[in-house]
Amino acid sequence: MADSTTVERRWFVDVVPDEVRIRCFYQRRRKRIIQYTVQLETAHGGRWCPVLRYDNAHGFCHRDTIHADGTQHKTPVYYGDANETFTLAIEDLRANWQAHQARFLKELKR
Repeated sequence: MADSTTVERRWFVDVVPDEVRIRCFYQRRRKRIIQYTVQLETAHGGRWCPVLRYDNAHGFCHRDTIHADGTQHKTPVYYGDANETFTLAIEDLRANWQAHQARFLKELKR
């Protein structure tokens, strides 16, 4: 019989230690991701603030742009299956974290 055990993994990617990080989480069965979150966070005022998040909550893969006032803008993301989107999310945040962080910090100054 096939193994249907669900495996969870959580970790951080330190982009700039103590300043910018990527929070990663997935649940998978065998080699298939069934749930994931990839979130860019920036340190501000002694706490970690979410800036941008990719996940597949609500039944579809999407990106949440998180604004300084706490509002969120949801954009569907279609890059194949959840495994491909999870990988793409990490790559995007590693490559583009400066632009995402700059947008968020600019909103904080308003």
